[in-house]
Amino acid sequence: MEVVAYQVSGDIFVPTYVCQVPAGSLTVTQKAAIAEAISHSHSEATGAPPFFVQVVIEERGSEDRFLGGKLTVNHIWIYGHIRSGRTREQKTKMMLGMMRAVAKIARLKEESIWVYLNNLEPTDMVEYGHVLPEPGAEREWFNGLPESLKDYLVNLGTDRDSFVL
Repeated sequence: MEVVAYQVSGDIFVPTYVCQVPAGSLTVTQKAAIAEAISHSHSEATGAPPFFVQVVIEERGSEDRFLGGKLTVNHIWIYGHIRSGRTREQKTKMMLGMMRAVAKIARLKEESIWVYLNNLEPTDMVEYGHVLPEPGAEREWFNGLPESLKDYLVNLGTDRDSFVL
């Protein structure tokens, strides 16, 4: 099994994790648990609301992944783009949390779960027509958004007074 994550166009930036797994290798319950675990790990490490984290699980043929030139079926990769500016401690907490949770859910050894994070500069992302803020400048960014967009984000569960990504 393999999990790969990367940023794709979406409603709000926080990582979009795309998990590629062999067809039929996970139950719907396991897929939901992995999505929840990835969202929770990111949220817990960064303070971003978990409902902003997007997780997509794509099933593929198991013949697609090799490690050292050999077919691998019991290995998971998690690859995600995150907004740069996170501390080493935040990234370590996030990666270890994902690794442990996904290993438990998939019933694999932790050594079989590899996590890669790629930092994107906030200036490299535009969502909702606005270049994203540096970590720590979310509240100012949020306050500069049009009222209709602020209302939309609040309806998702955003706190107007303590908005973070």
